Amino acid sequence: MMANDPGRPTLMTRMVAAYKGEVRADELEAYRRAGGLVYTELERAEELRLRLVQDGVNLWHGPQSASGQLLCTWNAFVLQTIGEQLLDSDYSADPRTAGYVPPVTSRQVAACFAQVEGWVSRARQAAGNTRYLVETELQLPADLPEWAEADPCPLPHLHGMLAATRAIRRHAEVAFGVFEQTVADDHDHQADLQRLRQLVAEAATAADYAEGLLKADPQPSLHEAIEQRLQRSLELYYHVGQLIAMPRHIATYQSTVTRPAATYRSLEANLRDLDPWCLTDPQRRDYWQADPKARQAVKEMWEYDPDPAATLHIQAQIDAAFRDGAIAYALDAAGKPLGSYYCCPFPAIYSVRRPVVIAGRLLRPMQRFTFEASAEEMESGGPFRREIIVADFKPTNEIDYCDPDGLHGD
Repeated sequence: MMANDPGRPTLMTRMVAAYKGEVRADELEAYRRAGGLVYTELERAEELRLRLVQDGVNLWHGPQSASGQLLCTWNAFVLQTIGEQLLDSDYSADPRTAGYVPPVTSRQVAACFAQVEGWVSRARQAAGNTRYLVETELQLPADLPEWAEADPCPLPHLHGMLAATRAIRRHAEVAFGVFEQTVADDHDHQADLQRLRQLVAEAATAADYAEGLLKADPQPSLHEAIEQRLQRSLELYYHVGQLIAMPRHIATYQSTVTRPAATYRSLEANLRDLDPWCLTDPQRRDYWQADPKARQAVKEMWEYDPDPAATLHIQAQIDAAFRDGAIAYALDAAGKPLGSYYCCPFPAIYSVRRPVVIAGRLLRPMQRFTFEASAEEMESGGPFRREIIVADFKPTNEIDYCDPDGLHGD
């Protein structure tokens, strides 16, 4: 029997997927195809790695642009691999719903694929510019995207994580073997080399233990334990590949578990000097101030806000993180500002550069977020909403004035 085409689901496929609560993966498949260029970059990176070995180059002292190319290519490869293996594992587990995946898988794959282009771009920039330093953009080693949650985690999702771990592990161990050869006689960095060996061993142990649990056809009660070990293994291999490329970071390395995130305290808000446009994207503030509907919407938002001080406290944390360089305005693929969020009060969209806690939420490097303050739901008895929104933001011509009274129409 011919297998279902994920791009052309049959009526039966759609019915079974709806019964199982799965969602379409068309967009994810498009990103998978676009991300296929990762493998060309990986070949170039491995050729570069071999040339460095042949030339006797020690990456502790080698060209920083070469380290940047290796690191960024590794990150793109890991993210692409996780996304692909999660999709393929789900399709294989139930071919009847090929082209559909559980929501937890959709969220995780989307989070991984969303970062691939950025890392490929950085890898190419490093290859073309010997002065390019990725450290000026992000804290390294970078972390994987935030893990999507499900209770219990679907079994095919776990098998996809395991398949990704196996593929990534093979590449990591080969890269580490080459790295060991190049620094075997470097007596100044033997402690760092031992630390890297320890991380490789820890990653392998977590993967082996998870694989042992999966072989037993585990009950749902064991899924979380397996998921945690696979997450730990993937996070460690992600970091190991980066540390191999830039070993100068080994001495100061802290894992995701122990690495502190910056927390910013906001000052007491001075409501008497309240600037009603303080939540609006500074890059587009003049534009929105010239829009009569936007002026009315911002005015009403503050009138409905039951606790303006709480809103200002969150914005103050964002402003402090921006001044400190922990976050920056998000850019599109062409390096231009992504623009403001489409909902009143039209805030800026930020990209996270270093781990940071804002409004009690941990934000990771490479994530994009905005701060929405809205009274739109209050007319129907809902709360005033203050929310840090993390998403893969896309351009839109839509504008939502978030009008609680419906004064502005459609």
